Amino acid sequence: PDAPGSPYDVGHVDITRLALLTNPHAGKGGAALAAEIARDRFADRGIDVVSLQGASPDGARELAARMVAEDGIDALVVCGGDGLINLALQEQAGSGVPLGIVPAGTGNDHAREYGIPTHPRRAADIVANGFTTTTDLGIMRNDDGDEHWFGTIACAGFDSLVSDRTNRISWPKGQMRYNIAIVAEFLNFHSIPTRLVLDPGTPEEQVIDENMTLVAMGNTKSYGGGMLICPDADHHDGILDITVLERMGRVKAASKFIKIFDGSFVEEEGVNTYRARKVRIEMTDRAGMGGRGGRPINGYADGDCFAPLPMEVEVVPGAGRYIVPRP
Repeated sequence: PDAPGSPYDVGHVDITRLALLTNPHAGKGGAALAAEIARDRFADRGIDVVSLQGASPDGARELAARMVAEDGIDALVVCGGDGLINLALQEQAGSGVPLGIVPAGTGNDHAREYGIPTHPRRAADIVANGFTTTTDLGIMRNDDGDEHWFGTIACAGFDSLVSDRTNRISWPKGQMRYNIAIVAEFLNFHSIPTRLVLDPGTPEEQVIDENMTLVAMGNTKSYGGGMLICPDADHHDGILDITVLERMGRVKAASKFIKIFDGSFVEEEGVNTYRARKVRIEMTDRAGMGGRGGRPINGYADGDCFAPLPMEVEVVPGAGRYIVPRP
């Protein structure tokens, strides 16, 4: 058990009525079936289910907000991928209402982090058992004051350029579209002028001003379906783990990326790691002579686009509350 006064409490909630928010298009359309299996299992466990399906991301977020505010709802449960979980977090973070997960996406990095099974019936049993833990969450802020919560990893650089390209490709669907975007961006592979400020305004402030290929700021270990970009991250320590790939050629970078699935990527020459509670990141892609007119790089988290940089990324201890397997 966590120490008295710790932001990381474990507990139990009696689940008698829950809201099930589904993205039927997640997991190549498999989320609809997963939701049906989960609903049947909840019925077997005597749990009433309010089924929700937004016609758009904004609609889904509005439904999530209503359910978080509803007194008779014991948990908000997401059936979909990391993007839908991220959408739900915008309303659920800091509320104390537990978030359950029935994984039905392509990457499922939230589920991987918390040991939630990918089979919908087993995931539904985890939710029905009602064991909860509080965790850190991250929050991103741009200079206009917009804020956005995330659960796993915020990133900028090569990975956000890949995501930009993925979003511009309409065919094929699913993981293959992402793979095509990776290949296309590797053909244009380059480093980007970057300024990182770790723990700004504190005695620990550190400024790193150089060309970088990617920057990942992790509350958890993996993104992109199990790529261990921040293998030592701990969602219970109040710290972000930051992984930086410095300037290098595409062949050398490719040889390092191969090691990203076992976590040894961060031990490679040219890969640096830092830890901080808050990070400011400025990154503008190069353009013509003198770098004028370069396009701002977009900041992403949980696989979704937040806003063009610059932005601040900060960890908020104990802001999350998830339903997880009992240890």
